[in-house]
Amino acid sequence: MTQQEINKKIRVSLAFFFSVSLALIFSLTVQAAQLNLVSQIQEISVNQQFQVDLVLDTENEEINAIEGKITFPRDLLEVKKVNDGNSIINFWIEKPKNASDGQIAFSGITPGGYNDSQGLIFSITFLAKKEGNGAIKFGEVKALRNDGQGTEAALTISNFQFLISVPPAGEPVPQITTPKTEDLNPPEEFTPQIAADPVIFKGEWFLVFATQDKGSGIDYYEILETRSKIQGIGIGQWLRRWKEAESPYLLKDQNLRSFIYVKAIDKAGNERIVRVEPGYPVKWYKRWEIWFIIILGVVIVYAMSKFLWKRLNTKNHE
Repeated sequence: MTQQEINKKIRVSLAFFFSVSLALIFSLTVQAAQLNLVSQIQEISVNQQFQVDLVLDTENEEINAIEGKITFPRDLLEVKKVNDGNSIINFWIEKPKNASDGQIAFSGITPGGYNDSQGLIFSITFLAKKEGNGAIKFGEVKALRNDGQGTEAALTISNFQFLISVPPAGEPVPQITTPKTEDLNPPEEFTPQIAADPVIFKGEWFLVFATQDKGSGIDYYEILETRSKIQGIGIGQWLRRWKEAESPYLLKDQNLRSFIYVKAIDKAGNERIVRVEPGYPVKWYKRWEIWFIIILGVVIVYAMSKFLWKRLNTKNHE
C-alpha cells in the first residue's frame, strides 16, 4: 500500500470520526423535555367549546417541578374551565385557575420526580367567541430536574395555533364529546404539616396542606381550629365555624393547643377530613368538655341513686 493510499484512508477515517462526533454532540444538545399544548379539535367554530391539554414529555429526564404561564387572546377566547383532576402534579404552589386577563399562571411539584411521555399537567376548556386566528402560548416556562439540586432542565415548547371560523348557516356547532364519568370518590388522603419560617407570616406558625382528586379535581379547602375533639366534626360543623382557606394558612391559635381539621372538597362535592393533633395539648383538667362529661356523669349517678333509693324505701314500706 502506497503512502498516498494510507493518507487517504486516514483522511476518510478522520472524516467519519468527525461526522459521528458531530452527530452525537447534536443529539445531546437537541434532547430536551417537551411541553406541548395539544387539542383533539382542529377546526373550531364560533361559539364552540374545545379542550386544550398541557402535556409534558420528559425525554427520559426526571422532572419534579414546573412553572410558567399560558397566554391566550381574550378577544377571541374565553376560559370556561380549568381541570387538574388527573394531573401528574401532586402539590400546587400556584394552582391554575380561570383567568379573565388572558393568562393562566401555574407552579407545581411532583415529589420523587416524573419520567414519561404523556404527563398531563392540566386541561383548559375554551369558548371560541368570534371569528379569527391566533395562538395559545407558553410564557416564562421553567422545569427543574429531580437531582437534589433543582437544576433547570432543557425544555422545548409547542404552542397551539388555532383558526376560528363561522359555520355555514343551519349547521350545528360541534361541542366537546368527552364522556362524563360520575365522581363518587373523595380526595386522596393527605397529611397537613405545621411549620414556621422567618420569611413567611413573620415567623408565626402556619399550616401547609395539599392533596389530589383524580376524578373531578380539588375545588377548595376548609379549616377548623378547635380545642375540642367532639367539636371538630359534630358541633363545629353545626356552628358553621369552618373557614375556607388556602395553603399556607396562618394559624389563629399560635400556642398550638387546638385540634386542626382540614377538609378537602372536590368539584363533585365529595369530602375528606383529616385532623392535626395539637402541638401543645391542653391538660385534661383544663378542658371544659371533660368537666362537662364528669359533671353530667355525677348528675346521672346521683339521679339514678336517688331513684333507686326511693324505689327501695317504697318497697320496704309495703
